[in-house]
Amino acid sequence: MNIQQINSEISITDYLASQGIQPAYRRGCDWWYISPVRMAERTPSFKVNTRLNRWYDHGTGEGGKVIDLALRLHRTASIREVIRLLSGQTIASAATSSHGIQSTGKQAEGEVPPLSPAPFNSIKVLAAKPLEENSPLANYLLQRGISLHTAGPFCQEVSFSIGSRRYEAIGFQNRSGGYELRNAWFKGSSSPKDITFVDNGAGTVCLVEGFMDFLSLLELRPRLTTSSSFLVLNSLALVNRSLDVLGRHRQVLLFLDHDQAGRKVTERLLRSGLNCRDRSSLYQNYKDVNELLVARRGKPKKLRPGFGHRKGARGRSL
Repeated sequence: MNIQQINSEISITDYLASQGIQPAYRRGCDWWYISPVRMAERTPSFKVNTRLNRWYDHGTGEGGKVIDLALRLHRTASIREVIRLLSGQTIASAATSSHGIQSTGKQAEGEVPPLSPAPFNSIKVLAAKPLEENSPLANYLLQRGISLHTAGPFCQEVSFSIGSRRYEAIGFQNRSGGYELRNAWFKGSSSPKDITFVDNGAGTVCLVEGFMDFLSLLELRPRLTTSSSFLVLNSLALVNRSLDVLGRHRQVLLFLDHDQAGRKVTERLLRSGLNCRDRSSLYQNYKDVNELLVARRGKPKKLRPGFGHRKGARGRSL
């Protein structure tokens, strides 16, 4: 498929569902979401018009077609990779499909109708098994600077389907049983979308945005597993769900992305009354923890003490 075919044949609402993103409510042909492209919000302000198949974020004033949205959601992927992802999904249009969500019963004026479950072509997890050494997925992790030894206790090889097509990806499970899914060209998630809490019984908790950053942090600071628990948001839009867990810890260390959305959430948490400390200076010249790890991969001589697995290396206190 080319970009023109993608924009005309793929429904934005079905694409969002395939990423584990469901609408908060709908009014006619307007479907409203908690924005998936910026910091968390309480009132849905991200609208998809199913008749036009266009999206608009009222918080940023941005909008566009499905390819524009996919490029924002898959920020680290190239245009070619995003086209490959969308071409593989072959998502049918919810605007014309008989499988689309239908409202039931009568409703009062202004009342928000209930929604049915996820559309028929959303991601379906088929099986999960341990990651295998020297497999394509294990090699992909190595390309991201992450060893199988580090990833093995937290990740699995997940087989999933989108429509009639079957795929494999690295799966990282959240507390509700859904998976974050990654391979060399795909970035998505199965429902239900939720946070992941790795409870080591510590008084300190490290907060990261995604599981690649979590694994990267373990590569850079392996001793953290003995002194900290970890909370992986899996999306900045889920930061509100993390507050209860964060509040149960004496100290919260923030390792969020160096982009506008990450900085806004960092600033919000620093003002929240929780004992939060921004530790993003660890990767101050990089977008996130994994970008630092990849940049330093293959350059062990330049690593400062505590940043690797060298015998005798001494960790630094956070």
